[in-house]
Amino acid sequence: MENRAKTILAYFVLIVVGLFFLFYGLVKAKVFLAPLSVAALLAMVVLPVARWMENKGLSRAWASLFSDLFILFFFVSIAGVIGYQVNSFSQDWPKIKERIVPKVHDLQEYIAEKTGISVEQQNRSLPILGSDFGTDGQVKNSSSTQLQGNQSSAVYGPASQPSNGGVMSSAGSYMMRFLAFLGTFLLTFVYIFFLLLYRNKFRRSFIKMAPEERKGAVENIISGSVKVAHGYLFGRLILIIILAVIYSVGLSLSGVRQAIFISILAAVLTLIPYIGNMIGYALAIAMAFLSGSGVTGALGVTATFAVTQFVESYILEPYIVGDKVSINPIFTILAVVLGGAVWGIIGMLVAIPALGIAKVVCDNIPALQPLGYLFGDEDIGDKDDNSNIFQKIKRWAAGK
Repeated sequence: MENRAKTILAYFVLIVVGLFFLFYGLVKAKVFLAPLSVAALLAMVVLPVARWMENKGLSRAWASLFSDLFILFFFVSIAGVIGYQVNSFSQDWPKIKERIVPKVHDLQEYIAEKTGISVEQQNRSLPILGSDFGTDGQVKNSSSTQLQGNQSSAVYGPASQPSNGGVMSSAGSYMMRFLAFLGTFLLTFVYIFFLLLYRNKFRRSFIKMAPEERKGAVENIISGSVKVAHGYLFGRLILIIILAVIYSVGLSLSGVRQAIFISILAAVLTLIPYIGNMIGYALAIAMAFLSGSGVTGALGVTATFAVTQFVESYILEPYIVGDKVSINPIFTILAVVLGGAVWGIIGMLVAIPALGIAKVVCDNIPALQPLGYLFGDEDIGDKDDNSNIFQKIKRWAAGK
């Protein structure tokens, strides 16, 4: 009995140490692995497009190139729309700020009354709205800011003013970050092209590595992984577009400013299970009040999100996304949180399809099948839980 306990403890320690070094390595290798992982998933998404072009007579090289350019054009278009909306939002920011400042000042006065912490102390501890926020709840004008700058210079000397060297250093830092992002972005699409071009070679290489009796299982893993990644990501992409349109119409009718920007953001946030919808709703409610729509706008936003969530959960998701990634909800949340901790936003986006692929691998390896069962949503709740609401109503009406 004692030897068994020692064996279990030794295995437990080995697993913990192995997981630590695994995730430590993933964090350190983010620059290399993150774009490659994103490229592999996007290549699976656009694979049907490449196959369709090849069936129409195009060579594999041209089909891969056009498929790559297609998905590049899509992301550039999305970035252009978001950039335009952000620019429009920045132009509206002064008006929004005028509405925010008095409300924040009232809140600070309330906190000061209840806690004894003065407004000045609150501003020093947690600056709100930058240096333009005054203790009287008014927005400071530029002349006041300039006057304070001159007074600060007189008191502290010219050392407190930003030097030309500091400005140039900051500009150079931003430029290097932009170039690094641009390089990673373009490298991702280079990966997509070559993954599409040499996909059969990669597939045959993996099969050749397996023993003869396991070649069928490896073939199932590859085809299942492609099916899961393509089905989930492509379905989610279509779902995001539809949700963005529905949100835009509803928020526009509710009088919310920057409705398109908020709608796109809320639709993209649905990639984060459960939490994303709440964040999107909170942003829309906040923008409704900041836009001056008041309670009427907030009710319109609430109705929009309620109707959209119903349509998404019971109509769109079952037929567009379906059960392509049948993952236990708790492991879905854990995967997203862990992906965010390891790779940030990119990790959160690739976490669910990566977990779906891991389940496919586990299901096809006998020793890992219990783990695949743990990751899946089999035997969760009642048998009727996975049916959509219309099927439930039909069975109820039929007395079944």
